[in-house]
Amino acid sequence: LLAGYSNAAQRYQLLSAIAPTIPVPVADDTAAVDLENRPYFKENLRYVSKLLGQEAKAEEVLGQYQKRINELKNLLGKQLHQIEISVIFYGEGYIWTISKGSYPISHILDDIGLRYKFVPHGEWNLSIETVDKYDSDVLFIINVDELSQSFYFQHPVFSNLKAVKNNRAYVVSQENWRSVGISGANKILNDLFKYLPKDT
Repeated sequence: LLAGYSNAAQRYQLLSAIAPTIPVPVADDTAAVDLENRPYFKENLRYVSKLLGQEAKAEEVLGQYQKRINELKNLLGKQLHQIEISVIFYGEGYIWTISKGSYPISHILDDIGLRYKFVPHGEWNLSIETVDKYDSDVLFIINVDELSQSFYFQHPVFSNLKAVKNNRAYVVSQENWRSVGISGANKILNDLFKYLPKDT
């Protein structure tokens, strides 16, 4: 078994009784400064590939990811330095956003070279009174509760945001945007390719 989990010692004992088990570090066990400076989804892929003797394949996959990053940068052209991104999660009545390294999205945006709004690590929750501070040119709303787009665009918290008024707010799947692996990173890139490039 290759298992990623917190509280490693206790769970390792349980799982290793079932089958030979190798613990894989998870983002929750990583210091905030390391999360910010070392993209977890890349480190995780390299870690697992080394265990399996597939380092070359991992570098090939990461090379394909970087090729897509470069393609998107070229597509964006001047927009790359003109637009600012915000990412807001909405679920069960709570609103929160990203910090540096808290989700792959921050590293993806860094790789592209896009500006984005973020909060200090551990201060993700936003209040209704402060959500407008995280308005931007382009807003991605992570649809945690799987609600309709009209819910967000008619919601008083979101409807007055600049991005919504300018038709540059996009409701996206939490299944893709909250994942922590390279597959999820590529799904986020799919949405960025779909929504970011605009005719100038």
